[in-house]
Amino acid sequence: MQTSSMETWCAHIASLVSSDLTAIPNPDTPCRRCHRLPNPYPIWRCLYCKVVFCGLGSHMYEHHKESNHSLAISCSKKDPVVFCYFCKINAKAHQVIQQLQAFSKDKSSSSKLEKLDAMMVDVSNLISEPFPSFDFHQLEAKSSVGQDEYALAKEGLQKIFDRGLEALADDQVQKEFLTYTAMLLSVDSCPSQLKSNLSSFTENLPEETSTFVQAKKKLKVVSDLSASLTHKKFMLRQQSSKYTEMKKECIASEEKIANLKARIQKLEASLATEKRNKAKIDEVLDSIETQVITARDGLVSDLAQVSAMEGTTQAANLVAQQQSAWNSLRTTFTKFARCIS
Repeated sequence: MQTSSMETWCAHIASLVSSDLTAIPNPDTPCRRCHRLPNPYPIWRCLYCKVVFCGLGSHMYEHHKESNHSLAISCSKKDPVVFCYFCKINAKAHQVIQQLQAFSKDKSSSSKLEKLDAMMVDVSNLISEPFPSFDFHQLEAKSSVGQDEYALAKEGLQKIFDRGLEALADDQVQKEFLTYTAMLLSVDSCPSQLKSNLSSFTENLPEETSTFVQAKKKLKVVSDLSASLTHKKFMLRQQSSKYTEMKKECIASEEKIANLKARIQKLEASLATEKRNKAKIDEVLDSIETQVITARDGLVSDLAQVSAMEGTTQAANLVAQQQSAWNSLRTTFTKFARCIS
């Protein structure tokens, strides 16, 4: 619900006749809830219970929701403003004071009825209308801090963007992101495209961030599993390649062993044959050796006997002569005998 920040009156402000709008706390007054000093958000004071809180969209807004107190004044020394949560009025405090003073002087005897009428309007609004969505940070940025808060919003958003989307899982960071976004959206010079993107992104941000975190965790598990599977597949491919190479070497080695065994068997058979041939040769050689020894020994013996005999040559000649004479005589007798017959 958009309203002009220049409006200065509503039925709720009319009830402030008895309120003191001049006793404004120092802007360095700590927030009742967070007690931060310095506080990045402007300080506001509830005009009903006089308690100080920070930020229209922060702890001041939480106080409004809990207490239903709709009016607050900014703790600014320069130009304080009054804000109504129900009517979305963002009025300068000095204008409100002037109008309240005039309203107080002109009150008729029916002022109580008018006050009751205003209260009934308030009650009627509460009963009949849902609480509209409203960018409290927009009013706050325009009315109290201006360009300083704009710079703070840009710096704060930049830090969150630098940390990454995962940082929004932290509730405090998410809250700061929403606050800085509201501040930035309130600046007229902010590009329309950026405003559109920020508004679209921040819609249902807590639920979407929770969903994102859960999805991120699941993706992390899937990513880890994928990395593990990729690594294991790579290792299996390596081992499979090594196995193929070693299998080829093993088959080649087995073939070599088989060939060597076959050659060994052939060599063993050849060796056995040669051993048998060698045995036969040894037997023949032994027989020859025996015969040679026997012949040698007989020859030596005969030679010894011959050398021991004397006149052997003469006897041989005599025998030969006698034999020749005998043969000649026999031939002559044979011829003679044939002639006589």
